[in-house]
Amino acid sequence: MRKAVTVSLIIAALFVVLPCLSTPAAAQTPDMYYPHYLRRYAQRYEDYYARNPGMPFSRVIAYVNGGVDIPGYSYIQTINNPNDIALMINKNFGLPPGYEPEDMVDMGYGSRMREEAAEQFLQMKEDAATLGHRLVVISTYRTFQNQAGKYNEALANFTRERAEQQFARPGHSEHQTGLAIDILHRMKSREESMSDARFENTGEYAWLRENAHNYGFIQRYPREYRNVHGFIFEPWHWRYVGVDIATAMYDEGIGLFEEYYGMYLAPGIAAGRVNRQATRLW
Repeated sequence: MRKAVTVSLIIAALFVVLPCLSTPAAAQTPDMYYPHYLRRYAQRYEDYYARNPGMPFSRVIAYVNGGVDIPGYSYIQTINNPNDIALMINKNFGLPPGYEPEDMVDMGYGSRMREEAAEQFLQMKEDAATLGHRLVVISTYRTFQNQAGKYNEALANFTRERAEQQFARPGHSEHQTGLAIDILHRMKSREESMSDARFENTGEYAWLRENAHNYGFIQRYPREYRNVHGFIFEPWHWRYVGVDIATAMYDEGIGLFEEYYGMYLAPGIAAGRVNRQATRLW
C-alpha cells in the first residue's frame, strides 16, 4: 500500500515538474524568479522579449522598468520624486512642470549643481588634479527654458532624428535636475562641437572611467548602449547618483543606469523583493 502511494506521488510530481522544464522562464510565475518583475508591465515584457529573443529576460524586465523598451516620448510618466538623487529621467520619464531643484550651489564661472553633487565633483576635480588630470566644467544646470533653446536650435539645424539624439526635450534633460555635468579636458572653441573635442582619447576620460564611481558619478550615455538610451555617445556627460549606487554599478558591471534602476529602484520593486524573500522563508 505504501509503495503504491509513493509511486502515485512521484507520477503527480512529474506532471508538475515536466511542464516547467519545457516552459520558458518568462512564462512561469516570473515574479518568483525575478524580484524586479512588475505585473503591470507583463505585456511590455513579452513584447520586448519577442523583439530581442537573445536578451536575458532579467535585462528585458530592467529595460522595460526603465522605460527604454518603447520609442522615446511615446509613454511619458511624470517623476513623482524629482528631488531624489537616484531619480530616473529619460525620454519616457519627465520632470513635473515647473520643477526647479532647491539646494543649488554656485561652483564658479556661472556653473551650478545640487549641493551634494557639487561637493563630490569638486573633490573629484581636486583629486584628479593631483595626478595631472584637468577636469574642465563645460555645462551643468540648465533651466527648462535653457534646454528648450538648445533643443529648438538643434531642430533648426538638423533633422528631428539627429536633433533628438543630441538633446533631450525640455523637461526630460538630466541637466535640469542639477545632477548632470559635462566635462572636458580643456575649454572648447565656439566653433568646436563636443564630439570634436576627442575627450574619449584623453587621460582624463580614462581616469573618470576608473574612478568617477568613488565620487558618485556614472557615465550616462555609453557608446555600446546608444540604441537603448537613444542619444549619441557622450563621453563628456556624467551624472551624479550617489556613491553607493555608482559603486554598485561599477562592481556589478552594469553600464546603463536604466538597467540598474529597473532592477533595484523602480516603484514596486522593493515590495517584490520582500515578497520573494518571504516565500523562500515559508
